[in-house]
Amino acid sequence: MNLLCKTISVFCLIASFMLGPAIDCARAVESKPLRWLFASKAAAALASNPDVSRLLDGARPFVFAGPTLKVLPPAWKAVSLRSFKNFDAIRAALETRALGPEVKGVMYDYEKWRFTPADEQQNPAARLKEVADLVHGEGLLFLTAPAVDLVTVLAPEDDWKRQDETYLRLGLAADAARYADVFDVQSQRFERDAARYARFVREAAAQARQANPRIMVLAGLSTEPGGRHVTADDILRAIDVTRDLVDGYWFNIPEPSDYSPAVTEFRPDIAVDVLRQLAASQAR
Repeated sequence: MNLLCKTISVFCLIASFMLGPAIDCARAVESKPLRWLFASKAAAALASNPDVSRLLDGARPFVFAGPTLKVLPPAWKAVSLRSFKNFDAIRAALETRALGPEVKGVMYDYEKWRFTPADEQQNPAARLKEVADLVHGEGLLFLTAPAVDLVTVLAPEDDWKRQDETYLRLGLAADAARYADVFDVQSQRFERDAARYARFVREAAAQARQANPRIMVLAGLSTEPGGRHVTADDILRAIDVTRDLVDGYWFNIPEPSDYSPAVTEFRPDIAVDVLRQLAASQAR
């Protein structure tokens, strides 16, 4: 595939993802459709519930590739992604053609953890364009999701209780969005405080769109952010105050793992409740 064809392919992917059909899950009927992003196991758990699964028909959710991807209903028209934690892993996957033909996008999820090298934590913007060019060169979407905890590396002298403010001051949203197609605000840690969640998502989304007016913006939600207990009502309030600020949500349903060591339970039932209530609200 030559460069022109690959560029056209990326453009067409972005256009179809932005304009394609999706479910309306907002308090107001006139609100634009939502886009969702799920991990593979989370998507499979939702698909196993017939009532909720039907709510995602035609929604074209982004889903991280995994063994359970094959069990998703074709009616969802799910868009397969691969998530990576460092530049070298992305480069290696592309150079060795390790991504299957079903994969349509690559996410770079960089955080303060052992899976992202120290130099990438200390200067996350340094190679974003290089990696974006590699990903786009393969006709794939490029997604970025810098974690808020990166500010403890970049500005350790700042008040740790105001990491959202430091994140915005450092321009992490702008850097992440500048060469990406989809940017996720990892806002889930604030979802129990609707006002703070809304303020952070609003300002991060605005910063991202100023850097890249074509960016698709997602906000983070979680059934157990950082091991903290939340309810379906907490998540619904977070959606309610940000629904018109973003294009959709990365709805994480974490399970205990090396990536989420503080998590104690896999709680798809909370996500099921959220999706049901959103659909009921839209139907009224």
